[in-house]
Amino acid sequence: MRCDRAESALSVLMDEPGPAPHGLEEHVRGCLRCRAFEARAWRIREAVRLELAPPVPDLVPAIMDRAREGAPGGGRARRPSGTRRAVALALAAGLVTGFVLANGGLLPRSGGSSKALASPIPRALVRAAETLRGYTATFDITERNWTAAVPLRRFVAHLSYRAPEDFRAQVADLTRYPSDEWPRNDLSMVSNGRAWRTYGPTPCPASALPACPSGDPAIREVVGRPPFDARTPMPSDLIVPMTVLAAQERVDVLGPDPVDGRAAEAVALAYQDAAPLFGSLEFLGSWRPFFPQDRVVVWLDRATWFPLRFEVFPAAGPERSLWAAQNGLPPEPPGAAVFSATVRSFSTGVPAGAVFAVPKVSGAADEGFRDATPPSSGSPGLPRSTAGLRLIRFGRFEPGPGQPAGETVAAYASGLAWLTVTRATGWTERRLFGVDAFPQRMTLPGGGVGYYEPATATDPRLLALHTAAGQILVQTNLPLAALLAVAGSFPDPGLPEPASWRIHRWAGGVVEQDLAPADAVARAGFRLLVPGWLPAGYRAAAAETVSGPGRSAGPATGVTLVFRRPAAELDGVGLRWYQAAGQPFPPPTGAGEEQVRVRGLVGRWSPEEHTLEWIEGGVYRSLTGPGFDLSTILRVAASMREVP
Repeated sequence: MRCDRAESALSVLMDEPGPAPHGLEEHVRGCLRCRAFEARAWRIREAVRLELAPPVPDLVPAIMDRAREGAPGGGRARRPSGTRRAVALALAAGLVTGFVLANGGLLPRSGGSSKALASPIPRALVRAAETLRGYTATFDITERNWTAAVPLRRFVAHLSYRAPEDFRAQVADLTRYPSDEWPRNDLSMVSNGRAWRTYGPTPCPASALPACPSGDPAIREVVGRPPFDARTPMPSDLIVPMTVLAAQERVDVLGPDPVDGRAAEAVALAYQDAAPLFGSLEFLGSWRPFFPQDRVVVWLDRATWFPLRFEVFPAAGPERSLWAAQNGLPPEPPGAAVFSATVRSFSTGVPAGAVFAVPKVSGAADEGFRDATPPSSGSPGLPRSTAGLRLIRFGRFEPGPGQPAGETVAAYASGLAWLTVTRATGWTERRLFGVDAFPQRMTLPGGGVGYYEPATATDPRLLALHTAAGQILVQTNLPLAALLAVAGSFPDPGLPEPASWRIHRWAGGVVEQDLAPADAVARAGFRLLVPGWLPAGYRAAAAETVSGPGRSAGPATGVTLVFRRPAAELDGVGLRWYQAAGQPFPPPTGAGEEQVRVRGLVGRWSPEEHTLEWIEGGVYRSLTGPGFDLSTILRVAASMREVP
């Protein structure tokens, strides 16, 4: 079965459950591309919220109440910390006017002692993850504006973990609903590493409430699970935020701010980067949406570096207001948190194994992984260096009709830190194993070559190697430097991707993929524009060129440049800058598109695709960034300058 047919069948089955076409399960089990497609599709399906705009509540009293906390005569039995009191006063006075990805924050900056933690905090998080053997915690959760009839919901979440892959999460819904007809958001997830199970209500659009289309709970059960499988994740970022915070060179430290008497440091990031924190809570059920630029503040315990609290504050500006109306949300001022989770208790004691028992049931999906005796150290498929992690599992996928190659997986871990090495032999496809479009070519320690992709919402950081011993994929939640060190230690070094894999010819033209940005610019054949300003941390990572028939003036030549951050790009895109000579302006693709002024010209903005398009100098230009609002996209576009 081909991948395009498999992806189409998977999409149909998600909306119209029924028998799977013959060979689909075998193909998906053995195809990394289709497994990744299915995981992304499930995540998107479960995240969609479509609802009508409810009545607008007056939230000004809540802001002023927040500002009065701690003031004389305020009637509060418990004074907030100085930092929280200061932010409340600033917000109420209108001193905080917006949010940006590169700078700014909800809390006032502290002195040099906290600023000096911007670089040490990521390293401290990695150490905390590597040394953790067990964890139990209880979080109190408040969510606002889920729907007009239920503007406030409360939950309690219980998390348990035992190294390396035993995980349990239970979310109990404490909300008082208008009637028993309303679905309760009671969820559970449990895994012992080899088996995995989730239970909870299916996602329900707020416009359909309280009578959801299906009242039956959603149950997903998996056996034969490979180690640290991205399709059946154990969202442990709520214990140690490894996906983004631990992988950065610096974090945005706002200052010291105690949480229930424990010394903590407040760290800020955009919701688009903080999404893994919510994975431990929102793996099923219905939840309110968040704008990508909503601001998340995380309070990290100074002793353990575990998150003690995190809150979501709405972004400011007209685009956020329009998005809120489209999602059925009332106006939400930046000063009032719309979501908060606060730890009630936590312990690093190791829970008993019985806590992570997964009941055996018939009909569970079998991913086909079987444990086996690992080969001796120094094998071509194993690295010499493992970043200090120890081998915990080794096995292979059972062969089958849909298995494109023989795959073995070696898993290494210490606490929450992990990496896996997948080796594919007999690989016959003309593409790199395990990576999507636009991998970044990296020079490895020792001189080899690897092809890197940052973490996304569904996949960890990964690097593909083309070697004489077969195709190798290294995946990890460790920072990029550790990943490169491991990838450079294989007995067979990574080789450049064959040219026949990069260059694809057909009757209409040629596509050359996996190029370095400078090489793509040199091949363009027309005057390109490149950005003079990018959001903080973004840099050119990969590129491709395409040529084909154009208008009567001659052939069309297009260049795509990809800009992203090294650690994680959770939307999987970052910023994509496409320019094509000889290509006409394409017709509109959505009803919500609007005209905008860009660089003194008339352009078109698609809010659904987050794409800005215009024609300049006879060249079609488009800039796409799913994680950015129009003002940021326009700022990047305004900074464009010609390449000499």
